[in-house]
Amino acid sequence: MRPDLRQFLLRLCFAAATVTALLGLARPAAAARVKVVTTIQTLRVLVDEVGGPHVLAVALVGEHVDPHRLDPRPSYAVTLSTADLLIHVGLELEKSWLPPLVAQARNPRIRTGAAGNLDASTAGIAIKTDGPATRASGDIHPLGNPHYWLTPDHALRIAHAIAARLAAIDPAHAADYQRRASDLTARVTARRAAWTEIARPLAGAGVVSYHRSWSYLTEWLGLVEVGAIEPKPGVPPDPRHLAELVRTAKARGARLVLVESYFPRNTAQRIAELGGMRLVVLPSDASATTRSYVELVDQQLGLLAGAR
Repeated sequence: MRPDLRQFLLRLCFAAATVTALLGLARPAAAARVKVVTTIQTLRVLVDEVGGPHVLAVALVGEHVDPHRLDPRPSYAVTLSTADLLIHVGLELEKSWLPPLVAQARNPRIRTGAAGNLDASTAGIAIKTDGPATRASGDIHPLGNPHYWLTPDHALRIAHAIAARLAAIDPAHAADYQRRASDLTARVTARRAAWTEIARPLAGAGVVSYHRSWSYLTEWLGLVEVGAIEPKPGVPPDPRHLAELVRTAKARGARLVLVESYFPRNTAQRIAELGGMRLVVLPSDASATTRSYVELVDQQLGLLAGAR
């Protein structure tokens, strides 16, 4: 063999060995985690429970932040640009801020209609409506009440929808996603009896809400919503509405005023005082440190039980 040809072949082998070594340091494609971006923290919790070690999930809405009115940062578009799956509440909850971010991300995988875009409200959720409503009248729930994720039945429907979508994106781990969703169902089912017992003393109690965040939760627990501080979702109250609300609350024997952790408490506290009720500040979403859906429900029921 000619010396120059031998030298060329040796260099080629060395280069191939180097590339092989470098590729060995990288994560194999089959083992790469699915990048999931959710809007709210509760969806992130469900993704973590269903996806386990196969996913890397992050939520855009932080703690004590109104999900209707998130102030979008440029970094959010960067996060979305590499996502394999975007999961959002839908029903126009994120209408004011999510569509522009998705457009800025320029990621075809997560555009509306793509496999990487999951609207959680399509997971067989029974959506509550308060009759005809439009954004022109100030109502920010024109398609129905989007605060559906807190009840066990809805959370489990969402979890199984997440499992199905992850399986479509990552077929290699499809069986594991389905198994983990079934395991979550078993954990929630095992906890239901305890939740029922905790909520029993609250059954039939009248409550006033600040925003229509609790309609699904109160129905599940047997509480009775007698009115809301906002005359329509997203519309600030006027003195006349508040005076009528206090009269209604007294007449119907309401016991609690429920307010989200991101709303101002002065008005809610005043209504509670005038109506002889107790103010309860509840998180309407999981926190960044919440590790399970069961943990979230335990926290909420603990706060409600402590106020009775």
